[in-house]
Amino acid sequence: MPLDLHYSCPRCGGILEVIYDYAALDKSEAVATFTKSTLTSLWRFAPLLPVGEAANRISLGEGNTPLLLAERLGKKLGVTSLHLKNEGTNPTASFKDRPTSVGISVAKELGATRVIIASSGNAGAAAAAYAARGGLSCVVVMPQGTPIGKVAQAVSCGARVIYTRGSYSSSYKLALDSSAAFGWANLTSTFLNPYTVEGDKTVAFEIWEQLGRRVPDWVIIPIGAGPLLVGTLKGFDELRMLGLTDGVPGMIGVQSEAVHPVADAFASGEEVVKEWYGSTKTVSSGIADPLVGYPQDGTLTLNAIKKTHGQCLIAPDKVAIALGRTLAETEGVFVEPTSAIGIYAVGELKTAGIIRSSDTVVVVLTGHGLKTPDAYTGFSEEPPIADSPKVLRSIIESEPQPNLLHGR
Repeated sequence: MPLDLHYSCPRCGGILEVIYDYAALDKSEAVATFTKSTLTSLWRFAPLLPVGEAANRISLGEGNTPLLLAERLGKKLGVTSLHLKNEGTNPTASFKDRPTSVGISVAKELGATRVIIASSGNAGAAAAAYAARGGLSCVVVMPQGTPIGKVAQAVSCGARVIYTRGSYSSSYKLALDSSAAFGWANLTSTFLNPYTVEGDKTVAFEIWEQLGRRVPDWVIIPIGAGPLLVGTLKGFDELRMLGLTDGVPGMIGVQSEAVHPVADAFASGEEVVKEWYGSTKTVSSGIADPLVGYPQDGTLTLNAIKKTHGQCLIAPDKVAIALGRTLAETEGVFVEPTSAIGIYAVGELKTAGIIRSSDTVVVVLTGHGLKTPDAYTGFSEEPPIADSPKVLRSIIESEPQPNLLHGR
């Protein structure tokens, strides 16, 4: 099937994947992208991305995010080689810039002038920014109650934001039906748009480089439908295909206690993931995806986890804020609660003996804490006031730090 704005297989209705002609691929050229490209964005990996003309690439400098050795946090958790892939440093402050840059560039190459996306927040903000950059109009469909910071980003970039009642799945359906009715390019970054996952795989390329051209033992990613996890695994598979590595890491997915269809299937040994019905309210709003209408997305992620002998965990909501604080206090990295639950998996799996103290572990931090500032501003006590250095010092030396945040 040629490249086009397809969202499912016309014969079976299944998930589409971009497949390259690896036999015809100039592997030496592809390998050279890791060493000779002068670009600093993910587009230095262009030979392994589905956009033909450089003029169609819509970029804000996404990718090339830091991989930080978390020595202090690793010591607390008993893991000496714990690394944080900080996706909050992307242009719109989340990993969604990667799939959006690739997806919208393909849409432009195929002649689209308007895009639509269903989003729980971050993807909508990214789509709005990249549409503005590329001169396309953008419609963002979000569940009512989406964190206002993410809504504000999308609105500020000129997107038309539409709310839906209910969960993310309601937004997914409205965007899907609207794109079919009006012929708009659908950038929804579950597995609906096959091109967006191609941006996700560049996380693996960078991790491999930043670890000195080696593959970690484990990669931990918060998941809803799971395209970042599946895309990252594809990146490691392509590194192996290029002869740059012999294996892939164990992939670990983490879901919220409020919505966990993939983790349920993993725990019960099921082969397929079922739709989730019930409340989806959680501080980890970025992964609150019940998969209603598209449970096959969860099944694809489940299979990726199993393929790598990985794990899938459920993180209690109460730990997300506390671990967000711990991460900020020990390593200076401020993340949204969705990201913090990856740290939970490190502790749980180290205690269970699955992660060893000598293992190399990478936790992908998916979004910046300023995406959801309200999550960290439930003040139970006002900070003290000082009007002179003497009073300030007196407060610091005589009073304990107040318990400023709920969940501390």
